[in-house]
Amino acid sequence: MLSTSRKTCAAVQIFAVSFIMLGSSIPLIIATLKTTIHIIRFLLRLTAFLLALVFVLPFVILGILLAKLFHNHPVNEFLLVYWSRLLCFICGLKVYVHGIKPEAPVFLVANHVSWLDIPVIHSLMRAGFVAKSEIKYWPIVGWITMVGDTLFLKRGNAESRKGVISQIKKRLSAGRSVAVFPEGTVTDGSYLRTFHRQLIHAAIETQTPILPVAIKFINANGSRNDKVGFLNNEFFLGSVWRILTLPNSTVEVHCGGLVTDFDLGARAVTLQARAYIEQELLRNDYMPAPNQA
Repeated sequence: MLSTSRKTCAAVQIFAVSFIMLGSSIPLIIATLKTTIHIIRFLLRLTAFLLALVFVLPFVILGILLAKLFHNHPVNEFLLVYWSRLLCFICGLKVYVHGIKPEAPVFLVANHVSWLDIPVIHSLMRAGFVAKSEIKYWPIVGWITMVGDTLFLKRGNAESRKGVISQIKKRLSAGRSVAVFPEGTVTDGSYLRTFHRQLIHAAIETQTPILPVAIKFINANGSRNDKVGFLNNEFFLGSVWRILTLPNSTVEVHCGGLVTDFDLGARAVTLQARAYIEQELLRNDYMPAPNQA
């Protein structure tokens, strides 16, 4: 009887020790699983990204060039929109559009936090961007921008600005939409800079409706995703590599009402567009507090 009792106690002790050891190992097991999932997700995205670059992008660029040659705007828009949607999907972005997408032409103004803003907007509609001249030398995005109706602006160059404004007016008058980031640079998304109004004169002079768009990158827990922007002045390819490692993210694109009070002048319509974007960014504490830099 005593021997049986001792065996029972020993078994209980072994079970207790095993249970304790298992309990202490659970965090390690969970961490290992998370790391494994992270690595697998990155490898799948990287593979898809490289395949898209090699087997899809050349046909997209060729198709856009042929569409331009034969003035086939629907095909041009189709290729640009669906390439942008594919790129967003590979980068783990799920885009939701709020509000009504108006018919072209519009002069689109948006906040700016990442190079991803461009494919996000292009996944919604075809619009020729105004971008800094350096972007044309970036891999991937630069190739697309050069065939995607982008106007390149040399910052601080008055002659370049005049030429770009003239080109914007021609495109708007021809019924083609144009998109700009009036902050003039990227932010980390925690604030909204002053909007520059020089380029908006083109919309006023052509009486083209101004479409304010607020872009919000959101984590799974509902917080602002502050990892999609450029961190510590990283290079473009470094940003692409890092974004491929990030968890899936939601992107909300909020289209505001068209601003058409042209008689009020460039300053007033610029402030109206900025006010809408700021209001949307402040909603649900996405942007912590009004802070104009």
